[in-house]
Amino acid sequence: MSNNFSPALPVALAYHDAWKKHDHATAMKVVADNVISETPFGLIEGGAALHKSESEFAGMLKGATMVAAFGDEKTALLMYYTHTHPGPSILSAKCFTVENGKIAEIKALFDKSVFGAQ
Repeated sequence: MSNNFSPALPVALAYHDAWKKHDHATAMKVVADNVISETPFGLIEGGAALHKSESEFAGMLKGATMVAAFGDEKTALLMYYTHTHPGPSILSAKCFTVENGKIAEIKALFDKSVFGAQ
């Protein structure tokens, strides 16, 4: 990874760290009110909807192990293993768009079949 400072990466890492600790109130401090999140289960629009979705997911989340984290001026990409009750180690990735120090967009990838048909 380059020595260049990435303004987006610390924001994404702050969100991820709070998320994996089930601290959604802290995670939401770096999320824009009008955030858009694309997930394998569908589109989530707005901070309140994202907070609700992540809070519901927390019941099965046991932790996460980082694989790689990269960022530039406005974008951060995290790849990690999500550890849940249905699946012990699910390779996952999130691409964050950061504007004015807040997450404006999240694009998430993971194998949703681990969580059953939805």
